[in-house]
Amino acid sequence: MDKRKKPPVDTSALDNDVLEILASAHEPAAIPAEQHERMRSRVMQMIHQETASKAPASSNFSTLRPNEGEWVKAMPGAYFKIVHDHGNGLDGLLSYLIKLEPGFSMQGHNHPFDEECLMLEGDLTLGDITLHKGDFHFAPAGGMHGNVSTQQGCMAYIRGALPV
Repeated sequence: MDKRKKPPVDTSALDNDVLEILASAHEPAAIPAEQHERMRSRVMQMIHQETASKAPASSNFSTLRPNEGEWVKAMPGAYFKIVHDHGNGLDGLLSYLIKLEPGFSMQGHNHPFDEECLMLEGDLTLGDITLHKGDFHFAPAGGMHGNVSTQQGCMAYIRGALPV
């Protein structure tokens, strides 16, 4: 058996029908486990290299630590901290934290964008729905919340617009 490396075969000129005929003309052969593992390892290495080359550079990531960012007083007993601006400033889509003091209440508000809310602490009542730590709430664009209130106070992560 000739152990010299053969140059790679350029199959770009062959159409799939010809490749299928050539492949069907060959008898199946058992591949030794060692060779199978080498081939698998090489394929996985190529996949890893391709995936790594497409991954964003870490300089594109953004991390905000708990003691970073600014809590803004929206109204008495209500604060927000923007964690990500999706491009249109305070009038656009935002990712932010809200912190409401115990006993806080306000009138309901509408949603110019879909709103996602994940409760981190406390309780939050939106009309006739009460949320607690770990609850997720989705409000579609154009929807209107009933009155908003909290008994214990709360902190939540919200992706949507600031209440208007």
